[in-house]
Amino acid sequence: MVYKELYNLGYSPTFEVNGREEKTENLNLAANPSASAGILSGTVTSGGSGLAGATVKVYDVNDNPIEHTNTGGNGQFTIANLPVGSYKVTAIKAGYLLPLTTPISIQQNKTTSVDINLTADPDNNLNVVYGIIRTTEDETPLENAVVSLYSNILPDPILVISTTTNDNGEFIFGLIPTGEYYVTASKLGYYTNESAIIDLTTKEFVSSEISLIADSAANTGTVSGFIKELATGQPIAGAGVALYSVVNGVENVVATTRTNVSGKYLFANVNPGTYLVKSTKQEEVD
Repeated sequence: MVYKELYNLGYSPTFEVNGREEKTENLNLAANPSASAGILSGTVTSGGSGLAGATVKVYDVNDNPIEHTNTGGNGQFTIANLPVGSYKVTAIKAGYLLPLTTPISIQQNKTTSVDINLTADPDNNLNVVYGIIRTTEDETPLENAVVSLYSNILPDPILVISTTTNDNGEFIFGLIPTGEYYVTASKLGYYTNESAIIDLTTKEFVSSEISLIADSAANTGTVSGFIKELATGQPIAGAGVALYSVVNGVENVVATTRTNVSGKYLFANVNPGTYLVKSTKQEEVD
């Protein structure tokens, strides 16, 4: 016959009986939750063999985590006292891929058996490079910096992958084969910088920290345009163009240049301020 324990074992505090005393000890028994529960057991395998040290995870039907355990030497596991109901179960171990969850049903005072097969991860021995991009001035993390990983194949290194940093300046590259690499980082307003050579072998997790120097000319603008003849609209090549800074109504020339054959001119690294442009063209008279 099969029996079930309806209540947890109750107990009283210790007491003494001295002579002709009449002692009363009442106990309140708590219901045993396992009386309306079931058991989950099974084996985690890979390639037909039991897999020790795998973690078995049980979820409810809404994928909320319920319980977990680890497999023994033969890949076997048992999770007792699961309330009656429907669940999902899966398993994982380092070096193996996570399979889909398997639906199960737990019945009162019964054992539900399930076997889970894990597939070895073919990329398990590949490497990871990660890090943070910061400023050199105060080590502030730089968001949206462009980070690129290059394979150091001479004479022409090969771009392997690029990404942008998150709001904490962080980046990560995974699934990188054995070899020599380096990382570059760039962001508008900063000078590009790169890491030292990174020599990756097997299943390494390498941190690469890069600091960027602020470009002092980054907070500047450009002024450009075309110089043309008023009457014909034709471009004037070789015209002289002057950039004037205007401060309190006073004009001062801060830069000069000449137009190209299309009549275009360009001033770079123009500091914030008020400006105007003047142009003319002079020719030598014989």
